[in-house]
Amino acid sequence: MSLLHLSPLSWRQADLDVFVATAGSDYAGFVGAAIVGFEAHGPLGENLGVHTSVDAAQAAVDGHRVRGTDSVPRRPRPLRTRRSGAHGRVCGPT
Repeated sequence: MSLLHLSPLSWRQADLDVFVATAGSDYAGFVGAAIVGFEAHGPLGENLGVHTSVDAAQAAVDGHRVRGTDSVPRRPRPLRTRRSGAHGRVCGPT
């Protein structure tokens, strides 16, 4: 997916003071009321700051999406630890 072909954000009011963004069928972030404005959060929970209006906070979520990369690097999953303290299998039985 290139940056030129991003689908527009669709905003829905989830609660009295919470707005949730989706892009197509993917979760894209949310905006919620704070004590002195509106907090914006990205799709992975990134804090995008407190803004003076809902529109400014929604613009921050949309701007974060444009600046982000297409693939989000994920941390490797740690090995499971057994109760004895020894490392267990990474996946299920074969």
